[in-house]
Amino acid sequence: MTWDIAVAGTVHVDDIVTPAGAATGLLGGSAVYFALAAARSATVHINGIVGTDHAAAFLELLGGPRVTTEGMVVSDLPTFRWHARHDFDRWVAVDTFSDEGCDPTWRPRLPPEAARAQVLFLASMRPALQREVLAQSGARLVGTDSMTDYTGPEREAVREVVHASDVLFLNRSELASLTGAPITTWREEAIAMCGVGRLRAVVVKAGPKGASLVTADGVISLPPAPTGQVVDPTGAGDALAGGFLAACAAAERDDDAYFATALESGLRSAAAAISHFGVAGLEAPA
Repeated sequence: MTWDIAVAGTVHVDDIVTPAGAATGLLGGSAVYFALAAARSATVHINGIVGTDHAAAFLELLGGPRVTTEGMVVSDLPTFRWHARHDFDRWVAVDTFSDEGCDPTWRPRLPPEAARAQVLFLASMRPALQREVLAQSGARLVGTDSMTDYTGPEREAVREVVHASDVLFLNRSELASLTGAPITTWREEAIAMCGVGRLRAVVVKAGPKGASLVTADGVISLPPAPTGQVVDPTGAGDALAGGFLAACAAAERDDDAYFATALESGLRSAAAAISHFGVAGLEAPA
């Protein structure tokens, strides 16, 4: 018996260009990458909004035995569409633009099973929406992600969510944006955050350099999991969070001592995600 996981986040259609090629009309979004990664080890209740234009495709993608889609809202408006080019020299997405479609109309309403899930992931979205989800959940283990679109302009609102979470997933730029400190002091800043409110750990993502687990006791840095060619890094951070929290759910453990093992699982999920365009690398069993 494993703990159930609820995730609330975005559902996208992506058009992606990388040095490995280009692909359009990819099914993606933070909630989708997370759910497919986590469903390898646990039951996941996904919550988000999709347009009627792609609802059937997403429901088919998420139709596995370990993903429940009761929390997916179907809108008459188009699905959010994201366009990006990935720069493999700086490991950032550039030339990005989006068509928001139905996204701004979504207000999360967790179905009963999602509200009862022992693990919750708040994918990167407006902190006001993250707070709405938190208020509906009784999870014992809460993970949160964010992005510089929010960590700077809505810093205090993001901090409020972070302090109500157990594990925070950010890259170094996002962490610097949230703390207002130089990016070079990420270790010290992350350690200082642990123990404030409910927060116990910060997973600092570093792309091709792997990731670090930061707790009040110190920093454990792990290299990336082995993979072949990097094709598309879209969703890698969400896949990492999915692997991490699913490992905790499968082991029924939420103690700090297990988090390093969970990070290893998360890095394996991230490696699977970047090996193909879109979510194809996560569709096969781990």
